[in-house]
Amino acid sequence: MIARLTFIAALLAAPMVAAAQDAAPEPPTAEQLAAASAEAETLMSGSGAPELFTNVSSDGLAKVRHKASGLVCSFMPGAENNTLRLFDLGDDSPGDDVGCNADFGPLYLTYYATRYGTGYSAADSARDAGAAIRNRFPEARPYQGASATIQPPSGVGDLEYVGYMIGTDASPRYTHALTAKVGEWIFKQRMTADGGEDAVMSHQIMSAVFFNDVLEAAVSPDKP
Repeated sequence: MIARLTFIAALLAAPMVAAAQDAAPEPPTAEQLAAASAEAETLMSGSGAPELFTNVSSDGLAKVRHKASGLVCSFMPGAENNTLRLFDLGDDSPGDDVGCNADFGPLYLTYYATRYGTGYSAADSARDAGAAIRNRFPEARPYQGASATIQPPSGVGDLEYVGYMIGTDASPRYTHALTAKVGEWIFKQRMTADGGEDAVMSHQIMSAVFFNDVLEAAVSPDKP
């Protein structure tokens, strides 16, 4: 994913593409791989139920897979906001509501995987996410610009989106929710980043690629 992040950044900075092609990212060292795996173990232990997760760290990233849903949370080792949480930890059978926070460069990302009843859709989740955004940010106004999207992988239901501008006109921020249904599970990405006119599209592209990776993992037939 680090290499992919570099590639996306190159695509979004056309004048620098040639230079980016000449500077391929170095593979992670053994020490970096070990540190990433150790951070994943720490995050799993801190969840209160490490048995519900698998350490799938690779490429220098700390990666944790939630066994029941297939949600893979990826973390830049050492990032300030790295968290892994079970929201139903006190229940008799926890594991139906999980989330994680991870910062990737300019993006503040949160992922959720929740097993709802059969009548709850990705559209319902996007609607509720929009209400939560407006409740948290009373100044929120719908994002009116173009939006970058990608085709979800096979096995994923409808992909839904809500986006808002928050903050002041002098210091705007952009925030959105992407939701999708995979089997019994609703997957949601919450992203917040700078809302400058030239920044929103690049943030959307990066976050859409990351969400696609999450959904690819969720529908993988060989997930543990």
